[in-house]
Amino acid sequence: MLNSKRKIYQVGGPYFSSQDINWILKKTRQVLKGKLSTGPFSLEFEKKFARFIGVEYAIFLNTCTSALEIAVKSLNLKKGDEVIVPCETFIATGMAVTSQGGKVVFANINPNTFCLDIEEIKKRVTKKTRAVMLVHFGGYMPFDVIEIKNYCKKKGIILIEDCAHAIGSKMGHYKAGSIGNVGCFSFFATKTISTGEGGMLTTNNEKLYKLALSLRERGRDWSKKGELYSIGWRSCRVPELCAVLGLSQFSKIKKIISHRNQICTIYNKELKKTKLFSTLPVIKRSKLSIWKHITLINHPKIVRSKIVKILKEKHNIIINWAYDPPLHLQPVYKKKYISNMISYKTTENLMKRHFHLPLHMQILTKDAKHIVKTLIDEAEKIVFN
Repeated sequence: MLNSKRKIYQVGGPYFSSQDINWILKKTRQVLKGKLSTGPFSLEFEKKFARFIGVEYAIFLNTCTSALEIAVKSLNLKKGDEVIVPCETFIATGMAVTSQGGKVVFANINPNTFCLDIEEIKKRVTKKTRAVMLVHFGGYMPFDVIEIKNYCKKKGIILIEDCAHAIGSKMGHYKAGSIGNVGCFSFFATKTISTGEGGMLTTNNEKLYKLALSLRERGRDWSKKGELYSIGWRSCRVPELCAVLGLSQFSKIKKIISHRNQICTIYNKELKKTKLFSTLPVIKRSKLSIWKHITLINHPKIVRSKIVKILKEKHNIIINWAYDPPLHLQPVYKKKYISNMISYKTTENLMKRHFHLPLHMQILTKDAKHIVKTLIDEAEKIVFN
């Protein structure tokens, strides 16, 4: 159990300063006197977000799941059409395909990035492949993301970026959400920035932009006079209060990313001093915005379930991991789609070995040093005592 008298190091969570709260309360009064849903604050948030990502259009939606589903909806999938999805991802990524009648083709992740790579995509592509779901797990990105972009373009395959973890991550000249045909972001309570609930779809495609605007409003046809609905869909509208939260958080996006990366640098530096753990490599052309720092266990005596219990009960340090089980072993997929389970052992082994240390705005540099030192000390006791 946690010791309530000592500081608790939560693995993640939102942060609003007193200044942020005062600004939000001031803007809330404006909202209450005006439009309560998808109004001027949402429009301002969309414009600023599009400019930040480097795309023409951004559409504020109720969840990242809705953004993913709209992205897949735009494909007009037919029976047997395939979409490549990594095993290491949230259920929403796969279900966005399944809900639109597509077939999920699972793929392994690269151990250096926890993302898909070009060779794994080529291995899974068939004549029925319509799209690739490129998940920037934890805020990390594929080293060969431009090769993936060019390959998909050459093959006529749509590239959908699941950027739920990766707002602000950049590889070369490209930010996550501007590389593929469409990007999908999450602003859930624990994400890098939060609107409580919410998501964003980004694209340079005007047709997709108009489709997203229509589907946000239950499939309303905005090109015609009157209230006409050409597509059956649900509402994906967002309360204006969520946009106010988003604008407040977004105004400090550079500071938030910088702080999180500073904590990650401390973790990486200290973990390099031991052979018991390792971290993912960082390359010069990348400027990542890490949502979940990835630590890998390198010793068989270190059992993940045991270390999480020790850190929590003895030190009030909370760690977690994602996702368990992996997507292809979820009940909804396990029996229906998997015929050769051995081909996903690479990803399964990586997922069993990884975990996430606390990472958010309320983790100070001194906290990070304490957390990682405590982790290493407890691991050494397990291995060497």
